[in-house]
Amino acid sequence: AALLAAAGVRVAIFEPGAWDVRNLRQEAGNAVAWGMAPDAALAAITRVPAELAGQGADYGVVAPGRLASMVLWNGDPFETTTLPVHVYVRGRELPLRSRQTDLFERYRDLAQVRRGARGLPVRAIAPD
Repeated sequence: AALLAAAGVRVAIFEPGAWDVRNLRQEAGNAVAWGMAPDAALAAITRVPAELAGQGADYGVVAPGRLASMVLWNGDPFETTTLPVHVYVRGRELPLRSRQTDLFERYRDLAQVRRGARGLPVRAIAPD
């Protein structure tokens, strides 16, 4: 990807289906690690795929007067350990909490889980 971008080729990075879209930023990060400019890698997962899909100039670009979907990260967006701080979809901020987050926090400490209901065994959990 770095060699193609350096040669002036429009590079698009995409996944085969919606189930793999979560890997896009890691794929772009791999391209950066192999020498692609970070700006070109960002365009390869945003603006260029939108252009190739025929979406025109209104998609994949953040600019005044345009409706944007974007994520603000707490560090380098191409690092897998970086976390989202804010998520905006079509201009509206979305909460970062989900049912999955709530369940994780609820059952993080199993010693606090009530036992005996719905077939859960009644036994003490040994402390760490």
